[in-house]
Amino acid sequence: MEIFEINEVFTPTKPARANFVKRKVLDKRVGRALKTPGMQLVLYGHSGSGKTTLLLNKLKELELSFLKTNCTSNMSFDDLLSNVYVNLDKELSTKEIDKNDQEGGGSLGIPKVFSFTSKSATGSTLEKSFVSAYDSIELSLAKAIGENDALWVIEDFHKLQTSVKEKLSQLMKIFMDLSDEFPKLKIVAIGAKNTAREVVELDCEMQTRVSEIHVPLMSDEEISRIINNGAELLNISANAYVVNDVVEHSHGVASICHQLCLLMCEFADIEGTDAFYSDIELDFAHFNYAATEYIEQVSDTLKSAFQKAIKVDNSYEILACLASSDIEGVEVVEILEHINETTDSVELSMEELKESLKLLSSTEYGSVLFYIEVSERYSFKDPFYKMFGKLFLSAFSSGKKKKSKAELFTLFNKLIDKAKSNYTNSDNNIIPTESYFDEDNALLENKWKKSEPKIERKVHKNHKKKKNFL
Repeated sequence: MEIFEINEVFTPTKPARANFVKRKVLDKRVGRALKTPGMQLVLYGHSGSGKTTLLLNKLKELELSFLKTNCTSNMSFDDLLSNVYVNLDKELSTKEIDKNDQEGGGSLGIPKVFSFTSKSATGSTLEKSFVSAYDSIELSLAKAIGENDALWVIEDFHKLQTSVKEKLSQLMKIFMDLSDEFPKLKIVAIGAKNTAREVVELDCEMQTRVSEIHVPLMSDEEISRIINNGAELLNISANAYVVNDVVEHSHGVASICHQLCLLMCEFADIEGTDAFYSDIELDFAHFNYAATEYIEQVSDTLKSAFQKAIKVDNSYEILACLASSDIEGVEVVEILEHINETTDSVELSMEELKESLKLLSSTEYGSVLFYIEVSERYSFKDPFYKMFGKLFLSAFSSGKKKKSKAELFTLFNKLIDKAKSNYTNSDNNIIPTESYFDEDNALLENKWKKSEPKIERKVHKNHKKKKNFL
């Protein structure tokens, strides 16, 4: 039996390896693009959809070397180039460059001095220089990566400024032109849902030279495989209803699933693979603990997100509509009809609503919502956000909407405690309480135990064995 540590099985903050769930159709598309010389690749989709994990596991499978750059909104094109050269262990001396030193060379076969500014780790601006036999720094970069038999992965492409994206689109053409000499050379851009469209729109020539692959959020079945595969690697099992609850709360985001499973194992004192066949089963007590701890961990994020969200016009009406609807989301036209029919003081136009929804889905305003492309619906980021949103809105059902910072601080802390109380009592079991996931807010004896599991339970092959001390 192979032994794994718990942090190798459930990995909420890094790409999954041992417990990687392969998505066959996407895996085939990514593999095809990586194997096609000259084909540039753009992976796009919502945050948490598994883009980076999918790519890194495929690169490992194909034994492809790569350089990786994580983008930020204030990164310049020179910053990106500097990052690559540092990763290639190119010696970039820091000095003041006399611009006259750059005259000549290049096309005459004389070594040419290139310089560019780059931000250091401390935030100061430095001027970097290096010598190259090529005419441009872009060509020099492409050749350097090609000579190292590697490709370049650009993470969070969508964060870059438009001017930087334009230069990267041009750089993709250089990479493509060198594919005969370096078949593995390519740029892989990873970003949000509009990334692929931006690359093509910035340079129409790239339309047939870029493989655009949309990575959707994971399905219920895929999320359940993370749980069951992880249980098998640890030689434990998970109650079918608990699997159902983790699936529901993960909302298609693998990192939430990994975090909940890690916390459940923490409560069960599981540190790695059970080599003694102890018949450990994750049940409601483990899930309740995990949900409570998860809320505690993200409490600051929740508070910050809703503080930002309420600054958006019509945010109360929009959030109230989604809070009273199914977690799977609501179509824009339905949101508009609901608000205009139920709120006398508000008469929204479709344009105003779309703008508000766009803002509520942006990082600047808390990202409390996201757009589900497959169903063309807006939904809360995950069920925890929905529950907190419902609690938050109920606090404004009577009284003023605008509150001071001190009032909001007190309110948010009370709401976090109330959210956690939905999962815990002295026995760490769910008690009869108001359910914030049901439209009618009915008092249920136990919501979770009454629901039928959506996912068929996979029983670990060793689970029925008697205890066997190895």
